[in-house]
Amino acid sequence: MGKTLPRGIRNCNPGNIERGTDRWLGMSADQSSDPRFLVFDTPEYGIRAVMRLLINYQERHGLWTLREMLNRWAPPVGKDEKGKAYTQNTSGYIQHVSRLTGFDPDERIDILDRYVCVSVARAIIRHENGSPEPFGKPEFWYDDATYDRAAVMAGFQAESKPLTHSRTIGGTIIGGGAAVAGAIYESAGEVMQSAQQAVTPLIPFLDGDIVRMAIYGLIAAGFGAIVYARVDDWRRKIR
Repeated sequence: MGKTLPRGIRNCNPGNIERGTDRWLGMSADQSSDPRFLVFDTPEYGIRAVMRLLINYQERHGLWTLREMLNRWAPPVGKDEKGKAYTQNTSGYIQHVSRLTGFDPDERIDILDRYVCVSVARAIIRHENGSPEPFGKPEFWYDDATYDRAAVMAGFQAESKPLTHSRTIGGTIIGGGAAVAGAIYESAGEVMQSAQQAVTPLIPFLDGDIVRMAIYGLIAAGFGAIVYARVDDWRRKIR
């Protein structure tokens, strides 16, 4: 007999959002299958609800860090559907989400940034439902396409994070641009040298060796940024 899926996955409510007076987009007409948590029609609606709550935390309550948000999301003391008090390890929750996202618990983050919101929502869902690996899934419960659809439903634009926001792409641009500049400089040959000799007395920093050093420095900085980004992503376990 196979393992039973976690409650949040069964309910298409992977954030385990509790029932209340609010009516959520995509709520199932029949809520009788769970006395405590909401039931949604599809996972996208449940993920959207997670994102909308996070957005409300920032816009309405002024919460800007993982610690602030998760202390509200999963307070140390709560009550179940029968009104019985319980305690939970909020500190461990915060540390786990921090590790999964790479954000420091007390770092100011902009949850209105699509990339940030998806990252935090994905980590919350991973924590709420445990590891999906025993069920034949990779590290996270849903694929990127599911999160993309949910993000659009939550109000974000359909585009993915621009490549120019990537540290790897940024490093490539710097290094590649400098390499092209160096090739042009070297290929200009006598023309550049003649021009340089004419203006160097007036502008000393245009000395050829200095220009070459600057270009090579930019190349090294660009490709160094690429290496650092990849190592840092590996260290922070960012996929």
